[in-house]
Amino acid sequence: MKIFKEIREFFWPLLENDDIPNQNDKDTMLDKDDITVASSHLKETLEYAINCYEAESERRKTVESKSALFIGTISVVTSIIIGTTSVLVKISDFNITITFLVFLLFILTLYMTRSVWFSIKALERKNYHSISIDDFFINDTSDDYFKKLIAEITNKTKKNSHTINSIVDNMTMAQKYFKRAIIVVSIYAFSILLHCISKTCANFEGCLKKTIETINTITISGLNILLLYFISFTAIILSIIAMKKK
Repeated sequence: MKIFKEIREFFWPLLENDDIPNQNDKDTMLDKDDITVASSHLKETLEYAINCYEAESERRKTVESKSALFIGTISVVTSIIIGTTSVLVKISDFNITITFLVFLLFILTLYMTRSVWFSIKALERKNYHSISIDDFFINDTSDDYFKKLIAEITNKTKKNSHTINSIVDNMTMAQKYFKRAIIVVSIYAFSILLHCISKTCANFEGCLKKTIETINTITISGLNILLLYFISFTAIILSIIAMKKK
């Protein structure tokens, strides 16, 4: 079963349930009583909690910008491939080669569609917990004020982390399918090259004979031979001089 799973994963990767982050973590949420930091370090701890929140927010923006760029790249590649295939179908007879190219286009379309699908899922609107000015309007003593703020910001960071990890998972899946699409594009391009060669040089043996005959018709005069000897001798002398200087 494992080998079949690996084969399936190679051609058609899936987002496994184990990879999906667990968002039911209410037990891990912090309370102000869980914070046992000394009073002298509470302010520094609050700054660190805010920095962690900002780092997660920056990570989300980076992944979303990459996803948007990914969609644009996929659209361009898909347009080029579809345009190329439409031209081939119009100018060529419908034979086994064209059928194979259309089949590759179908596989490529599947991979591209999955890539776009996961890229769009990465850009979907999700629950994101932001820090507002109201979070700082807490009427409490100095230590409890800092502890409540630290707990609130840390809990929001944890919740946002699950959301961002989900975005990253979708982006990872988009990249996996895009990698497979690149392989199909390579096979597609090589197939087109072979198709063009077969069209321009249907009789390969005849073309090879013509090439050999053309090479044999080249004549080299005695002066050209002397010139080649002179250039070779000069190159040897210069090489010896360069080696002595080292």
